[in-house]
Formats: sequence, C-alpha cells, structure tokens
Amino acid sequence: MLEHLENIINDIKLIKQTNEYILENIDINYLENSIIELKTNIEDNIDLKKIKKISEIIYKLNLNNNFSKITDHISNEFYAFEFMLEKKLKMEKYK
Repeated sequence: MLEHLENIINDIKLIKQTNEYILENIDINYLENSIIELKTNIEDNIDLKKIKKISEIIYKLNLNNNFSKITDHISNEFYAFEFMLEKKLKMEKYK
C-alpha cells in the first residue's frame, strides 16, 4: 500500500515541476499533503471521508488533463491503494 502512495507523491512532484498540466480548480499542494499524511498515518485511524475527497480530486485532475499518462498513473495507483485498503479493513473486521 505504501508503495502506491509513494508513487503518487513522486508523480505529483513531476507535475509540480512542469507547467504542462491543467491544475484549474485543483489544489495540488493539498493533494500532495493529503497523500503524505495518509502514508504517514496508514496504521492509525483512516479517515474514509478524506479518502473519498482525495479520490474525487484525483479524478478531476485526470479528467482535466485528458487522462494523460501521469495523471492516469496517479489514478491507477490510488485505485490500487483503495483496493488494498479495502482488503485490509475487511481482514481486520473478521479477526
């Protein structure tokens, strides 16, 4: 799970280094900080509302940029993270 979040952080850094991406109505710093916070607190209480908000921002970022290679990668990485998180939460529920 952490690897997926780290990949997203790296992609966001690439986006911030260039002016090639449409960031209109996207707070890229909030997105980056939220992913870092999520990565740091993965073993603590996970705020599912924040996960949903991050997901919505990533979708908007990907849509605004016509599903570019890097924004699509961010989307796929977050989807993989969500999938693994769901499995982890289910396992914890049935312990």
